[in-house]
Amino acid sequence: MMEKIEEIGDVEERYEVLHQVGDGGQADLHLGRERATNRKVALKIQKPWGHESMMYFTEIGKALEKEGSRTRLLAGIPQVPDLIATGHYRNRRCLVLEFVEGRLLHDVLTSARPVRDTSTVASVIGQLCEILHAVHRKRLVHCDLKPENVMVEPNGRIRLLDMGFAIRMRTPTEWSRGTIGYMPPEQFDRNPFGLTREADIFALGCMLLEMTVMRLPYAGSEGRPALGCSVPVLPPDRLAALPVEFAPLALHMVERKAAHRPAHVREVFAALRPYVPAPGSRRPLKPLRPDPTEHYRTHPPTL
Repeated sequence: MMEKIEEIGDVEERYEVLHQVGDGGQADLHLGRERATNRKVALKIQKPWGHESMMYFTEIGKALEKEGSRTRLLAGIPQVPDLIATGHYRNRRCLVLEFVEGRLLHDVLTSARPVRDTSTVASVIGQLCEILHAVHRKRLVHCDLKPENVMVEPNGRIRLLDMGFAIRMRTPTEWSRGTIGYMPPEQFDRNPFGLTREADIFALGCMLLEMTVMRLPYAGSEGRPALGCSVPVLPPDRLAALPVEFAPLALHMVERKAAHRPAHVREVFAALRPYVPAPGSRRPLKPLRPDPTEHYRTHPPTL
């Protein structure tokens, strides 16, 4: 039975809200400090009421509550930050979350792309496979997998953040959810059949392409991905640059139709396994900082 998450009312009674560390569409992320223990926490706080209607503002608060409920469903997955409590901050909904030390994968990759080292690519995508395997076993689809929602801890362990768009598998959707460029076609508009784990596999394939050839598929970064067959997955020069070790896998992951993609992240990891660094192996000549290969060089895979 799941442990009940504490509703603490006014979070300022227990937590000091410090500086902002992230900016979301409907909520901002702040560093916080628990007054009694001095422990760091992350506070996800609903944005202040602006020009929107009070009804819409209230709905945003309810959406943050639902995000908390989905995060609670993932309790026990160590790579997903724990939900500590829920409450209000100056009449806005607030989630109190475990604070994760490290750097966003987006920032780690900014000056390092394209990533040439196969063990680094396999370590990033492989760890995300392990996390998504646990998420999917809970019958949830993350729906917003992207470098901005991935944290690399100082020891190389990867953590998956932000359950704001997560949804139960095969739950009908009424609107688009996720981030343009990483969403598969079935995530656009309403979907009466709901989403499956193949949606997250598409986004993971987008990340694999972005790391290795600095391009999202189907011109995804330029707007709505092409739903027809006229736009190729990659321009010819980017397709030629795709590392041979990952080309068949990456192209399989970003197939337009969900049924044509790998059906499970275990399949993805099986293709990556030859390139995952073994425990005790040497670090890459030019490691990322933090170095994601360190995790597998010190811990065997779980898939």
